[in-house]
Amino acid sequence: MMKSPDAWALAVRLPNGQIHTERHEEVALSKKYAWARLPLLRGVVALFDAMSVSYRSLSRSAQLAGEEEEQLSKGALYTTMAVSAAIGILFFIVLPGLLSGFLIDAAKYPVWYNALAGVFKACILVGYLLFIGRLPDIQRFFMYHGAEHKAIAAYEQNLPLTVENVRAQPAYHPRCGTTFIAFVILASIVVYSVLPGQENLAWRLGARVLFLPIVAGLAFELLRFTANHNDPFSRLLRGFGFRFQMLTVKEPTDDMIEVAIESTKAAIGEKKPEAVPVA
Repeated sequence: MMKSPDAWALAVRLPNGQIHTERHEEVALSKKYAWARLPLLRGVVALFDAMSVSYRSLSRSAQLAGEEEEQLSKGALYTTMAVSAAIGILFFIVLPGLLSGFLIDAAKYPVWYNALAGVFKACILVGYLLFIGRLPDIQRFFMYHGAEHKAIAAYEQNLPLTVENVRAQPAYHPRCGTTFIAFVILASIVVYSVLPGQENLAWRLGARVLFLPIVAGLAFELLRFTANHNDPFSRLLRGFGFRFQMLTVKEPTDDMIEVAIESTKAAIGEKKPEAVPVA
């Protein structure tokens, strides 16, 4: 799946070996509304936009591959997103906060408390990715992730989108969603450390959920800054993000690169399959 400001495109290798490509016309929220481009807010908007398209594209790709009979309805889509968000909050916000509270007094040492909670988050994330990364289907998913990065890198360098050009590109990309998650961990340490009322457990955990949009917005700004600058600070943080990408990005095969190329061409409008209106 590839996304542009005006549409998102999907390319799927069908069981018969052919590549099915479709373009869904959908203007990004940040392009439709001026407020969605404001600093901090744009990160939350971009995250919601990306999650919505990702779930729909996964459902559609499974349908095309014959793994599902019907595409998810809007109700099922948003229910799935809500359940996923709740599980994420439980394991990556509440649980690390509780574990850190057993070892450090949050009221006396808020920075150390939140730094330790960040370590727990990172450990849970790494453990989860290592576990699912052993599954064959997830391994292929991570290889397609690498193909996506390579195709984007080739396009951003104005290279012809050929298998040879795309294969030569790096598998890691500075604006990857995995790096965003890593930056969320860093941003959470900063934001949560300055919150008052650390001695109250209910507030301490509840505030983590309440201020999550601010954390996400700050992480997005950090991602945007480090991707566009080459100073030592940006290089250091990019390297930190790339370490996390090692868990979710694998070298793709040429047939995977072919799929990524077709999706990229459809997203940027270079190749125009039959446009699919968004319901």
